[in-house]
Amino acid sequence: MQRPPPAAADPRVRAALDDIYGVFAAPRPRSIEGCTHCLDEDEIAALLTKPLRELSSSDLYPYVSSVFLTLGEPADFRYLLPRILEIAICHPGALPDDEIVLGRLKHAEWEAWPEHERAPVIRLIELWLERAMASDLRDAITQGPFTGAFEEVLCGAARAGLDINPWLARLASPEAEPLRAELADYHAKELARRSPGGPLFWDEAPEGWQAFAAVLRGEVSA
Repeated sequence: MQRPPPAAADPRVRAALDDIYGVFAAPRPRSIEGCTHCLDEDEIAALLTKPLRELSSSDLYPYVSSVFLTLGEPADFRYLLPRILEIAICHPGALPDDEIVLGRLKHAEWEAWPEHERAPVIRLIELWLERAMASDLRDAITQGPFTGAFEEVLCGAARAGLDINPWLARLASPEAEPLRAELADYHAKELARRSPGGPLFWDEAPEGWQAFAAVLRGEVSA
């Protein structure tokens, strides 16, 4: 199985990101309010003075870590969202975990956003899941270093309130057995305990965890 090209070189990813930049184009916020210990004056100044596409992961990291917890509001989140998503998918590990990045959509109450705003974001997440699954499956087959990227994005999608059942069906397919086995081994203790809440970031998506765990236990077949 051939590893997919880098996300930044994938024309489908670029097209989805361009759509997101277009849909969320807005004047730069005048301020970002919140805890100055979480985001100091210099960090706020960087977010409010640099061109959006030139913001770096170090510029955005503290904001993504704290937005909707101790600082920020939907207006500044929506303005920064295109660049946040671009860095998250094109530069894995440069921002807080994918579960956190995508989980912030729920805090932004994006379920109420117009369909023309939600659609390109959902399309990007679907591409993100597709790429992560292909990469993790390849590593599982070749016994290469396992990143767990697919589960991270899957959990993030569940935390965002998206329907992950189509992806669980793909994970339950015979073709995905090496990846399923790798994930089942990783979660062996949680699967044995049958904890309803789920580990780590799954705690905000317990129903998603239960469905995911059922696939890993072999209780669901494609």
